[in-house]
Amino acid sequence: MTRATLLRQGRTLGLLLISLLLAQPAAAFRRAATTGAPFLKLAEDARSAGMAGATVALAGAWTPQGAGAGNASINPAGMAGSLQRAFSFAHERRMAQLTHGALSYAMPLNEKTAMSFGAAWLQAPEQEITTLQEPEGTGATYAYGDLALRTTLATRLTDRLAVGGTLKWIRQDLHREHAQGAALDVGLLLDTGWRHLQLGMALANFGPRLRLEGEDLLVDGGDGRPALLETQEFQLPLLYRVGLSDRLWEREGQRLDVALQAEHPNDSRQNLRLGLEYAWRERLFLRGGRHMRRDLEQASLGLGLRLPLPEGRRLELDYAWTSQSHFTALQVISLSLVY
Repeated sequence: MTRATLLRQGRTLGLLLISLLLAQPAAAFRRAATTGAPFLKLAEDARSAGMAGATVALAGAWTPQGAGAGNASINPAGMAGSLQRAFSFAHERRMAQLTHGALSYAMPLNEKTAMSFGAAWLQAPEQEITTLQEPEGTGATYAYGDLALRTTLATRLTDRLAVGGTLKWIRQDLHREHAQGAALDVGLLLDTGWRHLQLGMALANFGPRLRLEGEDLLVDGGDGRPALLETQEFQLPLLYRVGLSDRLWEREGQRLDVALQAEHPNDSRQNLRLGLEYAWRERLFLRGGRHMRRDLEQASLGLGLRLPLPEGRRLELDYAWTSQSHFTALQVISLSLVY
């Protein structure tokens, strides 16, 4: 792949980023709340959250440590080339007592290919059931929870191009009803060879519609025979991400990277994310980000530590804080053991 070809691809991606930013489809607002399983759009590690989620083009596929299994939910291609095993856990407390978390394990298959297994969930505490006849409560409770189990495979096709894919099984539970199905994520990461510029693209949550079913939908049909209530199908939150990252500055064990990412969801308007990461000797990391054209999230801040352990192992601890309009700030903490 010649440098001229890489530069043409870079210009094309840049024009696409600008187009996504300037596009203002009126229909986007009419599609709000038309998809299910919205937890699939959430960042699953504090590093990504600290950079406002702008990590689709994050460097990693050409370094021994890779981008980490936690970033596979943004772009599975970034995990390619990881030469170390990693076990990661993330926890986030969201509004309305919702708890979001993720667990992942990554391992190299060879010098170019890596695989990971993981799970992500969103849970709400049990709440009392109320009705019009019993507004103070019926004495029974209900619970809500989402779960996604996934496996990711990523590989470097050349010394410049990495690709990856994630297969997910999704289940939503609401009291005695549930919906389940499968989805696919695909992504690519391109090293342009100019400076540290990388281009990334990813399509997330491509799959069939889901439908709620369960025993509470079986009711009396009025003539002594049972009847089954039919529920409406709903789409998954299909999300297309495209972005670029580059190194602004590097000197004496320090670096400053920038990442810009545009997103096109199927249930809201396009948005833009900007992220920065400063690293000191790859031990201490300071991060910041900005969400643009988003209704809730605004600015993000993050902190990361890499603690070396014997025999080439290390412990990674990351924290992120994201401000929100009208709601309290979101806080994410993630922990990884790399060995």
